[in-house]
Amino acid sequence: MEEILSLTEFKNVKVAGGRQGLHRVVTNVNVMEVPDILDWVREGDLLLTTGYAIRDNLNAQQELVPKLAAKGLAALAFKPKRYIDTVPSHMVEAANSCGLPLLELPYEASFSDLMSAVLAQIVNRQARFLRRSMGVHRQFANLILGGGSLKQMGNALAKLLKALVLVEDALNLRRELAGLNWVKGAENLALSLLERQTDLSVTETLKDKIEGLVMIFERGRIEAEGHQAELIRVPLVVSNEHYGCIRALKFDDSFSFLDLLNLDRVCFFIALDIIRYHDIAQVEQKYKTEFLDQLLMSENISDEDGFITRGKIFGWDLTLKYIVLLLNVTPVKKTKDLTQNERISQLVKSRAITLIEDFCRRNNLKHILASHSSGILLGLNPQGGDPRESASWTQEIVKKLRQNLSHWSVTIGIGRPGKGIVGLKKSYYEARVALELGQVIFGAGEDIYYDNLGIYGLLLAQPGPEEQKSFALRIIGPLYEYDTSKGGELLKTLEVYIQTNCNIKRTAGLLFTHYNTVLYRLTKIKQITGFDPDDPEQRLTLQAALRLFKMFNKESSF
Repeated sequence: MEEILSLTEFKNVKVAGGRQGLHRVVTNVNVMEVPDILDWVREGDLLLTTGYAIRDNLNAQQELVPKLAAKGLAALAFKPKRYIDTVPSHMVEAANSCGLPLLELPYEASFSDLMSAVLAQIVNRQARFLRRSMGVHRQFANLILGGGSLKQMGNALAKLLKALVLVEDALNLRRELAGLNWVKGAENLALSLLERQTDLSVTETLKDKIEGLVMIFERGRIEAEGHQAELIRVPLVVSNEHYGCIRALKFDDSFSFLDLLNLDRVCFFIALDIIRYHDIAQVEQKYKTEFLDQLLMSENISDEDGFITRGKIFGWDLTLKYIVLLLNVTPVKKTKDLTQNERISQLVKSRAITLIEDFCRRNNLKHILASHSSGILLGLNPQGGDPRESASWTQEIVKKLRQNLSHWSVTIGIGRPGKGIVGLKKSYYEARVALELGQVIFGAGEDIYYDNLGIYGLLLAQPGPEEQKSFALRIIGPLYEYDTSKGGELLKTLEVYIQTNCNIKRTAGLLFTHYNTVLYRLTKIKQITGFDPDDPEQRLTLQAALRLFKMFNKESSF
């Protein structure tokens, strides 16, 4: 409305009331010369009148402004001195109360001239918007058709809005920041304001009509460190599906209608890029799965170099050492609809892969990741060779998954580190055994290490002598080393304790030692091996490992 008043044809027009509503958008111009005008006006109308239709109806005069304001009119232009001498004071009061601009037209004003000027301005404005809108449309269409990245689109949008922009991809967990040059000298402040969720909690959700388009967004004014900033958040929604959002921030300025129009255009293309990226990732995931199936299911790998070369296509270095994790994601509660269960399970599985990929990417972890018939397969390269660091990363990944998939049970089988393709296959087998057997022994929702399966892992592995020896050394070896270096009798104590059916008093008597000494040694055995001699299943593991150790180390005496 302010722009309309700046036109030459409106130079002698006065604002009689409702000045606070001059920001209203004019989309049409109309003339009121009938009493029932309310049935013929629309939102955004600038209504011209001489008051003829209500000249003798005081009640109609008093009700006119509030009713027009309720209809969403842009302004009421009143021409007095023809049928009504002056603009009625009660209409001025109502205009001030409703925020509807009430204009006083000069006596010589021509309705046809005013209407022509307003309509010309509207048409010109629409043409400008259309040209700019088409320009933005072409720019981003060319970007996406040319394979432009989300980062490129973020940079183009920041330049268009002259603002700091953050694009959040909720589907693929990508984030792109652009436009730092628009907040020079206050980058840290701008970033903190952009990231803070609390500022949006005090804003309204608005609907603005811009040239026939409806924009739904959140907007708020923020004052911080001497800066006035406007923050805007636009959700990326296509067919009622949420794909992310765009956040934008301006210092000492506001987002214009043109900015909002451009945002509406750009949202479509960014949502399209998000969907495209996801579809490409799904196809790539399919090829990864097929490749891993060939690798893991092959009995003899005659072309190891070929597999290593093919692995590089996916960014995998198959010559490295990996710890394989197999993850099974299942609903806590299943519905009776099996088809629905399967569909949702696939969606959640895809979501879990995205979460893991995002975590590994953010932490620069060398990894192998793919969907597999046994579950989600993740191979983690133990950086620095420290298994404790790998265990820490594993715990962080599991924590992230369980936080984001709260209504789903995440069970994980974890193998031992293995180098190269042979080591990867072995670690995968161990992880699969741990997952399948662990769910039976420990239940769903647990982290099951192959090493913790004890005797069950050994029996299922159908081991040869080397595997049996490895099993014995892994469990009993640390006790043997402790006894050798410290001059201790942990192995002897364990053997006698098992032979006496876990009778501490008899064990102490046979070893000619104190009762408390036996208690101390049993605690030490549990600390070193991780197995409790008083637990029947864990004791079976210790007993089997002890006998195998004696068989393979006949020179050892205890």
